[in-house]
Amino acid sequence: MLPALTALRVFILLAALPGTGQHLARLVKGAYVFWSGKKIAVIGPTASGKDSFIARLQGRQIPIRHATSPLGERVKSFDVRLALTRRQSVNITCKGVVNVGGDVEYRDDPSGWLSVCKGADVIFYVMTVQDLVEKRFMAKGRVRSDLEWLQAALPQLDENALVHVLINKIDEEIATHTRYEPFAMELAKELRALDRTAKRVLKPYEDRYTGATLISMKNKSMYTLAIHRAFRAVYSAFHEHESPNASSVQAIGAVT
Repeated sequence: MLPALTALRVFILLAALPGTGQHLARLVKGAYVFWSGKKIAVIGPTASGKDSFIARLQGRQIPIRHATSPLGERVKSFDVRLALTRRQSVNITCKGVVNVGGDVEYRDDPSGWLSVCKGADVIFYVMTVQDLVEKRFMAKGRVRSDLEWLQAALPQLDENALVHVLINKIDEEIATHTRYEPFAMELAKELRALDRTAKRVLKPYEDRYTGATLISMKNKSMYTLAIHRAFRAVYSAFHEHESPNASSVQAIGAVT
């Protein structure tokens, strides 16, 4: 097994690859105000890591076993304190979180993904690195199908809603490699292809796509580095279009 320190160094290298973000991961003065006024939705295929993402946000241990919630499961409101820098943090209040199935039938059900995404300012789509390397974002793949669903759903959502992709389980993929330079080159190629596909499929809403971030819900150090990068990238994308509004933050949906 790859030592934890080495794995983290490889992850830092991979996190800087082309294709891991459409926008600069900058942090400017308005970021605190932005994240203090946003609702979050979390969607993606079954077993991609959505429950683990919600657990990380809550500061809880991630689930040992995956469990689907096809009928919907209410999760009590919870507060999140996310340090954006050493001196600046943001408090997020997640309210009305609903876990429903990530399978296609639950995605397409009127009470499924659409109900979760309505009212969201930021939609996090969670996939796995295996989805990436097996090119499931190409024609007839599950990720491609989900992107097509998002393209059809966006007109029914908030007109400024942004979409960010989290590519989970990168720690598991790192552990299967010993030659990291070829691995990084191949991963960069797939990330660029994912970006091109996402922008093409989401047209005319491609400007809502804020990029993809490699992440590990299991490895806390990797998770922390990645989620900070993702939050900054989303803010940067929003900042390019308009000034943010302020109120309390709410995460409104997690789809397992």
